[in-house]
Amino acid sequence: MRILALCLFAVLLGGCAQTETSSPELEPVKLYKTEAELSGASFKELGVVSGDSCQFSSQDTPPSITAAMLSMQKRAAYKNANSVLLHRCEIMTSAPGCYQVAVCEGTALHVSF
Repeated sequence: MRILALCLFAVLLGGCAQTETSSPELEPVKLYKTEAELSGASFKELGVVSGDSCQFSSQDTPPSITAAMLSMQKRAAYKNANSVLLHRCEIMTSAPGCYQVAVCEGTALHVSF
């Protein structure tokens, strides 16, 4: 019984230990709101990206379009994009898991400047 207790204690202590991991430094991602802003630029599409900001209950802070855009830009950076062409942003009610949610969607791009 003592051995079982000691093993359980060791597992619990191991679960509390934190290892420091460094996340890769993400490059800033420029946001284009219209296709006209890309006029004449050479770019490669890397796929659709989205970001969201959730208000979990009616007492929480309302969702933010700005936070949803930043989340979208971060996801684009993970695809090695340096730009995003915004398609849409909207606030929706009754989203799964959220009282309200702000959602932004766009195309991740690698623009040659």
